[in-house]
Amino acid sequence: MKYNEIKEEVNRNAKIQYIKECWTGHREFEQATLSRITNYLFVLNSGALLASLAYVAAKPNTTGVNISIWLFSVGILLISLHATIDYYLCGRFFSLFRKDVDLFYKSEIDWEVLVDRNSQRGKNDWYLHLLGWLSGILFFAGLFNGICHIS
Repeated sequence: MKYNEIKEEVNRNAKIQYIKECWTGHREFEQATLSRITNYLFVLNSGALLASLAYVAAKPNTTGVNISIWLFSVGILLISLHATIDYYLCGRFFSLFRKDVDLFYKSEIDWEVLVDRNSQRGKNDWYLHLLGWLSGILFFAGLFNGICHIS
């Protein structure tokens, strides 16, 4: 059903309310993506990297700890890449949603098309999960390696 075909005020208001809720959700999600990632794995990997570097500076003959430094560094790179991709995807999804809302208000697409497109966005984000998991695994691998090499 296109926007101009909706005659009942209650039905029209319900659809407008859905759009407002999605609009707010997209905006809030976009703003939360960078801080969420930074607050978790980036901080963990960065702190671990700094601790490893401090240990290497204080102790001679720490070749085993160098592996941890590399693991933490790659973990930082991966989670930074995750945050960057996530941020731009959120912006893209919001932009596509705004475009669909405009098309709906111009009666160029049906309500069902708007809702379906909105629900399909972000369903193929396995690579973001992979980047997050890899960063977490590298953190724990670096932590384990570092503990094994501390004398």
